[in-house]
Amino acid sequence: MKRAALFCLAVLVFAGSAYASRKDEITLVLVPREDSVIRLGLDIFQRYPTLLVSYDVQPNGAASFHGWTGKEWVNITPEAFKAGDFFRTGPDSALIIDEGAQLPEAYIPAESWCGSVYKITTTEIRPLLHLTGQYYDFKYKDWKWFSENYKMSMEAINPEGLNVAWYHKQLGDNLKKGPVAADDLQFWVAVRHPVDPVEPVVAVETNQVEMVEEPATNIQEEVMSNPLTNSVPEAIVLGPGDAEDGGE
Repeated sequence: MKRAALFCLAVLVFAGSAYASRKDEITLVLVPREDSVIRLGLDIFQRYPTLLVSYDVQPNGAASFHGWTGKEWVNITPEAFKAGDFFRTGPDSALIIDEGAQLPEAYIPAESWCGSVYKITTTEIRPLLHLTGQYYDFKYKDWKWFSENYKMSMEAINPEGLNVAWYHKQLGDNLKKGPVAADDLQFWVAVRHPVDPVEPVVAVETNQVEMVEEPATNIQEEVMSNPLTNSVPEAIVLGPGDAEDGGE
């Protein structure tokens, strides 16, 4: 018998550690049913408030979804996924891993239940770690943990040296920006950005004449800055998570 699609968001908090810039947000992390990518999703789940969902798309376009409760994978019907009826606390944003546009447009999270949506269009682990780390603004301990556990150099997964201070480096060891930093951005897509609300025109009454504040002609709606940049922030977070196979 299939389990109900509704499941609780499990948020694991580590004593003495702090989440990075997205610590107060819930992110829907949507990953294809590939072992290496599911492993990354599980590792992210250990560090940030996450709705982790795996998907599989058949050649005929039919899709199936499973959500991770923290202990097991449970079935989510395609209808429940499209309607956003599979969680108790909804996501603030979604990060979709989707190489080759496998996921049909119908399953891009609806704006009614997920404000901003971003996509990484590769499942190759090195650029995937690089872009995911930028999205979450990994601190040094995160970069170090992923570097060691995925057996890749810090320079490979963090070519900008984000949050790597001088005292984290050995004498004469400098992280240098290379073409890989910009090249990986070809795999980054901002599907939907939230926009800042526009201030309403306010009518102001006086005892002389009625005055209406006219909107400035050159005011434009500002789009929220892309959370994925090549800028270098500052400063540090944490431990492991066992990879489990995302079975049926």
